[in-house]
Amino acid sequence: MLIRRDPPRPAATIVVLVGVLVGAAAVVSDVAAQRQAGPPSSGTAVGRLSPPASPRAVEHVNALIEAASRRLDHVPGEVLVKFRPGVGPAARTRALAALRSRPSSADLVWSGPVARLRDAGEPDAERLAAQLRAQPEVEFAQPNYIRRLPARLAAPRVSPIRVGPRASLARVPTDPSFGSLQWNMRLIDAPGAWTINPGGTSQVIVAVLDSGLTTTATVLTQPLWTGQGIESVALRFGMTPDLSSSRVVSPRDLVFQPGTDPLDFDGHGTHVASTIAEEANNAIGLVGLAYNVRVMPVKVCVGFWELMALRASLGIGGYLPTDAGSCADADISEGIRYAVDSGARVINISLGGSSEAPVVRDALQYAVSRGAFVAASMGNGYESGNDVEYPAAYATSIAGMMSVGAVGKSSKRAYYSSTGPHIEITAPGGSDLDDDGGEDQGFVWQITLNPSDTDPLVTPQPRFDRFVEAGYIGTSMATPHVSALAALLISQGISRPAAIEATIIRSAEDLGPIGRDTQYGYGLIDARAALFGLGVR
Repeated sequence: MLIRRDPPRPAATIVVLVGVLVGAAAVVSDVAAQRQAGPPSSGTAVGRLSPPASPRAVEHVNALIEAASRRLDHVPGEVLVKFRPGVGPAARTRALAALRSRPSSADLVWSGPVARLRDAGEPDAERLAAQLRAQPEVEFAQPNYIRRLPARLAAPRVSPIRVGPRASLARVPTDPSFGSLQWNMRLIDAPGAWTINPGGTSQVIVAVLDSGLTTTATVLTQPLWTGQGIESVALRFGMTPDLSSSRVVSPRDLVFQPGTDPLDFDGHGTHVASTIAEEANNAIGLVGLAYNVRVMPVKVCVGFWELMALRASLGIGGYLPTDAGSCADADISEGIRYAVDSGARVINISLGGSSEAPVVRDALQYAVSRGAFVAASMGNGYESGNDVEYPAAYATSIAGMMSVGAVGKSSKRAYYSSTGPHIEITAPGGSDLDDDGGEDQGFVWQITLNPSDTDPLVTPQPRFDRFVEAGYIGTSMATPHVSALAALLISQGISRPAAIEATIIRSAEDLGPIGRDTQYGYGLIDARAALFGLGVR
């Protein structure tokens, strides 16, 4: 999860990229680039987002927009239900008859053993869930709760992507910005780990359930509210230059345009995926901890710009709240099942919310039972009540799943990182309070979308094809370090999720009070110690 503090916004220079980095790309100002769209480049796909075709899908889209407008913690009128084993269609229909609209089992949309029901006649999802829970045929029912990717706190300055000489077979990466920006890798002794296992193996797939990761260069001509009216706008998308398409497997969009490229409208998903698997020794930018593994981007979150585009496609003008993004439990649980069924051995979940989520817990238990390790962010709410967040809170009851808190450069708990008896491990998430005057400013740096290109407070017409080295802080940034370490351990031959968790715990550097505590869990991950053998250095 990311945290926001509204830092100053100086003008930043960025490298223009469309799909791949070509030579020394031009450096242009934000304002000039915003005004100079130009035609799509050769080899770039051109298309358009369309409103959903089916009435049921249109209702779902309108419900998402309503939830964003009203700042609801659930999708109005939608409930998720799991029936008890052996309950057939007739018995399901009998249970559904308890609802005022009398839906039938044909109205259910299934994802594994869990069904989503939309009842337009009863927008109170809490009431719907309570009515279903009272039926003997039902194992559990809940509203389709919404989790969040909180707004980011980005470093006040971003960097153009640096290019340097290519190296081969180097154990310590020679990427141009590794030494100056990636304190986080040194803090967990990643260089030592790479002497044991340099970046893992491509046989290991890490699923990133997040805002997406663009895998094709695309221009979408899309209606969008620009402040003056609904106008036709060219939305440009590009691929990160430091993660080749051959490293991406089975990408999936489960929320916006199912089955299509999981376009990242936010940059969060790209940053998280980069911490896990950004390429090494390729003369570009930065590096990921498990730089040889493959990534499976699963889009389960819809952000401000997707919702604005949906509104405009349906003829609705005006602005939504800038934090209008949402990650619905139905999509999260489906994403977990899709990932493990498609071959993911590790699942990264850098999102959360305060409502319990039995449907997500059910999917997590399924994933671990099928051999997938799961890392989930604790949340950034320490200074705003320190509420327990889900799905991270389920980690203590699921062997092979870990909840992850954040530390800064000082190895002290980051001021925003949530605490509690359910925290199990910490990793570098960054802290602007740890800025010691170095170039890194205390942030966790990776290549991602240029923040000012996607910030609705900066631009009315976004673009998603320009990449920079950007520093973020949050437990969202800490979690992929744990996912990447799990991928390295799997590459070493540790296959069971519970054994991966045990290895990470036994090799961790104890922080805070001796033993497990509520601020650091078992301590800070130590990549080399974990790979070297159960904490023996």
